[in-house]
Amino acid sequence: MKRWFAIITLFSLAWATPALTLYDQLAPTLDQVRALQNSNPARALELLSKAEDDFRKGAGELAPVLREGVQQSLADARQALARRSKADLEARIQIIKAIMGKALYDSYFSALAAGNSAEASRLLPKVLSASGLPNSLQAQAQALAAANDLDGLRRLFERTYAQGIANALQRAQAQTSAVQAYLEATRAYALYLIVQDSPRARGLSAKAFVDALGKLSSGNLSSFKADVQALAVQAQNFLKAVSSPQSQQRSSPATTAQTPPATGGVRLEAPRTPPAPKEVAPARAETAQPAAYPATPPTPKPVPVQPAPIQDAYQQLLGDLRFLIKDNRQLERVADSLSGAGIYSIDDWKRALLEVRGRLMEAQAQAETGQTDAARRTLAQVNARYRTAIAPLVEALQPQLALRTSRILGLAENAVGLRTSDFTVLSGELLENGLALEGKSLGAFHNLQVWLLQTILGIPRAFVFILAGLLAFFPLYLLTLTFGGRNIYWRFLGLAFFFLLLPAMMEGLSYIGSILSDSRYGRLSFFGALTHLSIQQNLLAQLFWGLTVFLVIIFATIGLRGIAAQFGLLQNQRTPVRRGRNTTIPQASAATAVGASAKPNPGLTSETIVEWDEEF
Repeated sequence: MKRWFAIITLFSLAWATPALTLYDQLAPTLDQVRALQNSNPARALELLSKAEDDFRKGAGELAPVLREGVQQSLADARQALARRSKADLEARIQIIKAIMGKALYDSYFSALAAGNSAEASRLLPKVLSASGLPNSLQAQAQALAAANDLDGLRRLFERTYAQGIANALQRAQAQTSAVQAYLEATRAYALYLIVQDSPRARGLSAKAFVDALGKLSSGNLSSFKADVQALAVQAQNFLKAVSSPQSQQRSSPATTAQTPPATGGVRLEAPRTPPAPKEVAPARAETAQPAAYPATPPTPKPVPVQPAPIQDAYQQLLGDLRFLIKDNRQLERVADSLSGAGIYSIDDWKRALLEVRGRLMEAQAQAETGQTDAARRTLAQVNARYRTAIAPLVEALQPQLALRTSRILGLAENAVGLRTSDFTVLSGELLENGLALEGKSLGAFHNLQVWLLQTILGIPRAFVFILAGLLAFFPLYLLTLTFGGRNIYWRFLGLAFFFLLLPAMMEGLSYIGSILSDSRYGRLSFFGALTHLSIQQNLLAQLFWGLTVFLVIIFATIGLRGIAAQFGLLQNQRTPVRRGRNTTIPQASAATAVGASAKPNPGLTSETIVEWDEEF
């Protein structure tokens, strides 16, 4: 029995962790997207791309139907940004949080059932945040959880959700603005998604909500209010059922979103998304979808006068691209991709390219100051923005260049030990994409640099420099062993060798710091300061390297000159060469001189000879 309990506990932990992590990543990013939609739509689109990338990387353990629901809603949010629909974006964000709220809600009760109170305590605030529930509910929930009253706890949540659904439907019915009524009805729908598998909510269904929103989107306000009235009645029934003392039957918590409800629910199935209506505020209307993977509600048609239609901007984009792309099918495909990224002219495309290069410089500054994780996140945003806004046009003109740029940006995003010189090559590669429109290129040298960067970026380059730094100690050891005597000139020469090899040791040490501080390897962030030792990283290290070059020159000159003087290769001015007074030598004396020359020089006897590693 204990073994099975441990297995259930581990399963609950595995299920809760991805939902909690994903929510922590998505929620603040989506809030920033909402805040920047009007003031900085380009930045909002980048953040939305980041949210898509983060979710795609971390949603592997999430239930497939929930994963597909979030991905589709994120794609719909992208379209809402492109069409500048504030109401539609707000609706998509509510739906995304509701899907994640459903996963957190089920994970919370699974953790309680498994006896994992610590994990449940971590999940509870996120459940309230995802649903927009009051924080005062947390104390009541903790008290019931401490008493192990899971049925009472579930009824507390269901009563709160039922009251929220009823209130939102009442506000939607009272609204005179179609957009506000749409948002209130979407709020009710999002709350229902979290408790949609409760047997006490059998009168409500996802299809009923979506049908009502579809009528509002088509402008049929009277039918919408009639449907909302029927939904409000069912919401009141749900509230009465969950508040009634007779509803004390125990219901087992749903451990996965794929388990269909016993009664009154909607069986999960693949989503069906119809085309979006042609309007400015809404992004698309959708038909009924499964409850845990919600049907994304349609946005109502706005009453105010619409701004310049998107169709005209799309035609302008087609006109700009027609000068570059001759194939009509490819032209439309590129135009669709660019318009989805908010690009409606070649000037917009060029501004997007400049924006991407600017973000690349931001990543360079982060890498230069040792913020490797922040630089990696910025590079992920650069890569995502390039693929959505820049690459479609470059692929039509130079497919190999687009493929190469995507590959090298992907490598840089996941590489360890990034240096500022890498960003120089990456910036040049983005400039190469801009020159592709004019049929120009940076030339063969840039292509060689890109090839080298693709070959050595990351661990291979780090290994090379770490190995070089370690091997630099070996010649220094041999130098000390061989020339470590009392001759000061040999010591100067040893210092010259030391400063000559010091940059290699510093570079190797900097790459050790890069690996140890990386969150995927050592996770020791304080070692990130060692990256400042790299000559490739900052100006200070380059100036220090220049100083070591001067020190090498100075010490080598002093040492080699002294050794040359000791070996007699340089004459000392204080002991000039002596010359004989007589230019002619008598023959007898010559014979004597020859005989004397055959004798050993008394100045070089064993008593007066100087050791080669000593001073005179």
